[in-house]
Order: sequence, then structure tokens, then C-alpha cells
Amino acid sequence: MMQPLDDTMKKKDAADTNGLHPLEETVLSLATGKLYQLEQPAKPRLFVIPKPDEAPAKTIEPAAVETVSLEKFSALQRAINDAIDFVSKQILGREHIIKQTFFALMCGEHQLLISRTGMAKSMLARQIFACFDGAQVFEKQLTKDTMPDNLFGAYDIEAMKRGKMIHNVEGSLVLSHFAFLDEIFDANDMLLRSLLSLLNEKKLVNGEQIIHSPLQTVIAAANYIRVTEILEAVLDRFLYKSYIPENKDLYFQYSIDSVYQKNFGAIQIPEKRISLSDFNVVKELIKSRAIEIPGYILLLKNHILRQYIEETREQVPDKRNYTISDRTTAKSQDLLRASAILDGRPQANETDLENLHYMICTLGRDEEKSRFIKICSAARRYFQQDREILENIFDAIHIFSFLKSSAHAELLKSDAAFNHLKGRLEKLVKKETTGFREYIEKLKSKFVSLPKDAIVPETLALLEDLCDLSLKDARTRESREIIEGFRQDVFHAKKLTVQNI
Repeated sequence: MMQPLDDTMKKKDAADTNGLHPLEETVLSLATGKLYQLEQPAKPRLFVIPKPDEAPAKTIEPAAVETVSLEKFSALQRAINDAIDFVSKQILGREHIIKQTFFALMCGEHQLLISRTGMAKSMLARQIFACFDGAQVFEKQLTKDTMPDNLFGAYDIEAMKRGKMIHNVEGSLVLSHFAFLDEIFDANDMLLRSLLSLLNEKKLVNGEQIIHSPLQTVIAAANYIRVTEILEAVLDRFLYKSYIPENKDLYFQYSIDSVYQKNFGAIQIPEKRISLSDFNVVKELIKSRAIEIPGYILLLKNHILRQYIEETREQVPDKRNYTISDRTTAKSQDLLRASAILDGRPQANETDLENLHYMICTLGRDEEKSRFIKICSAARRYFQQDREILENIFDAIHIFSFLKSSAHAELLKSDAAFNHLKGRLEKLVKKETTGFREYIEKLKSKFVSLPKDAIVPETLALLEDLCDLSLKDARTRESREIIEGFRQDVFHAKKLTVQNI
């Protein structure tokens, strides 16, 4: 059932740039003998957030970069936090799950809620979706008899006469922004398999009919999990999972009664809702480079996830084959950025790492969260001894990456590119706290007057020396693993440069 929260936005979003409604496009495609595809979504925009108390740096950013002011950034952060607080006052005892849901919404991912019946899963989803203005919401309870046309739209009769199975997607899951699918595991495997591309790639793939969907997040609910091959693939699409336990504490039950007496179970609409366009800016910030994740934080993230896999396999008897997919590992970066936004920061830091448990663990399984937080704390203490060395190395890796991406594109010959690279080198060799101060002071004057034709070999020589010095001082095995891997890359690049001279 489609719930229009804003009829005006519905009409706007239902049509593509050439003014045709999806239903009209299907008819047109049949009349012309070919299937018409909805226009592919535009590539994510690039954003930059000005940092306070920092002069604008001269960098070579793409011309199409948009600036989100600090005032706008703060307003977006407040709006999301206000929505979280509002929902938490309507649905008691679900604060962590509500925060997890908003992380899923911000990252454009899906959430699975598991509990016994009567635990207000559907009410939770409806109350959260009510915080958004201009969103199309689809809701459906699935059964073993639910067919694809119940989700994707009825089949077009005229198309069937021509031997084609075409969905009329008007009012369906395909054209919705958010969706709630209840009792998802009651659905048959055929239906679940047909959901995969829509959940993962945000498009309906039905033979020749391919429709790019505005679907952002699906919240699914279940009373149980059945294990099949297709179910494993479906579960992997729901990066955020929560188990809702019973809570019969008398004071908690009294609090629920008090809330019920105020609204009698009706969904409450906040005074200020988040516009879908503003929320899309948040999502695009997360998918752009505007929210920076330092290399040191990425190292900690990957180490924590690796340790969590190993300890889970060792400590949980029925999870000997437990793993975290590469897709989940990569997308965990989005959660770090979302966490930074909720805290009002344009850069992720160590405090965001603990929030990874919202994605990696199943909320409500306290033993999983406890294990994760313990690993996270230990990792932060463990790498602190090499932090200075590693931050230097990741600065060096950034320089090397820029060099590799520019060396074969004539880009380094431009003044902007040359100044960008020289500025990065000067920043690296001028760090006041570096343990290599004596060494890099000798290089300072050298790089100030570095000519363009010598910048590549001289930079590679500096990076290689930096790796050698870092390897001597690094205390942890993992730090040496990172440095040695980087040194090998620099060595091969240096060898190629010599051959090309």
C-alpha cells in the first residue's frame, strides 16, 4: 500500500526529465516495439565543507564541486538528531535501534528487525518514515503467496498479449523512497530472489524491462529466520540488523501506557520534518569526499573488523565460518561518515569506530556488542604507540596516490597540480611533532626550490627513505605490514620512472 506523504513531491518524482510518467513510458515502449528504460540516476555530486579557522587551500578539485556551508551542515545535523529524539519519545526503549535505523537511512542501506509478534516493529518504521517530508512510502506484509506483481506492480495486459511481462510500476515498491516489508521470511524464495537487484542496485531488472528506482531504504521485519541459499544473499543486503527482546519491567510497561494514553497508538508527525531534498544532501555528503576519513582511522577500522572475525570464530561455537564480506567492510566507511555528521564533524575520528557495532553486530545481542567494543578499545590502545609514524605514512600514501594518478596524464605539468603536490610535501616535512625532524629539516630547502621536471623522482626517493626510517621505529607487526607494502609500491614506481628517463 502506497502512503503519499506529499502529493506534490509524488508527481515530481514520478516523472523523469523528459516529462513522461513511467506508465506512459511502458506504453510508448510497447508501441514502438522496444522497451524504454527510465533515465539512469545522475552521478553523485561532489561536496566540500569549509573547515572552521582554516584558510581556503589551493587544491585541484573538480570544477563541479559544491560547497555546503557550515551553517547548512549544522542545520542538517540538528534536524537528524531532533528526528531521532522525537521518535525515541514515541517508541520507548528503542533508542539504539532508532539510531541504527537513521544510520541505515543516511547511508542508503536496509535494516532488518527481528522479534516476536506485537513488538511494535511496524509502528517503529511508520513513525520514522513520518519524519520525512516529500517521501513515498510503500508497505506490504509478505506471505508465501505474495507474487512479484504485488511488489513491483501488476503486469500490463497489452504487453502480455505481445508476449512480454512488463510491470506497471505506478504505486509500487519500485517508485517508492522508503518501504516496510513485514514478515519478509514468509515470502517464497522466488520472490526474495527477485528483490535482490532492487535492494542492492536500486533498480528493477525484469528481462528487458530495467527501471532505476528512487528506493533508498527498506525496513524489513520478521519473527524468525529460515536458512536457505537465497536467504543468505538477502540477509547480506540488510547491513543493519536488530533483535528486539521482550522487556516486562513494570516501570517500562508503565511508561508505554503513559505514551499510549497520549496518542492511542497513532503515528505522530513532528512539527518540523526533514525534506527529502535536504536528506539527499546528507546522503551525498556521505558518498563524497566531503567527510574525510584519515588513513589512520581506516587502518584501525580494518584491524578491528579482522580481530572481530577471528575472535567470533574462536569464541562462538556455531560461528566457526563467520566472516564479514568485503562489501560490508567497504561500506562501513559510510557509517563512519554518518557518525561524524551526527556529531557535527566534517572528519571521522576514533570515537566513530565504536559506532561500527551498529552495522557489524546485531543490536540486542549484547554479547556481540560487548566483544566488539572490547576489541575496539584494545585496538586504539595498541596502535597509539605507532600513531605518529602511521599518520606520516598515510600522508605519504596520499602523495603517492596523487602522483600515480597524475604521472601519465600530463596533469603534473600544470601549475595547479605542481603546487598541490609541493604543498603536500612541505606539509609532510614540516610536521613539528614528527620523529624524523632531523632528517626532514635537511630536505626542507630542497623542496622549496624543486623544479617540475625533478618532482617525480625526488618525491619517490623521499617516500622510500621515509619508509626505511619508519620500518626501523615501528613497534607493531601490523604497522610494519602497512609500511612494507607501501615501500614495495614505491620501489616499483621508482624503478619504472628510472626506466622511462
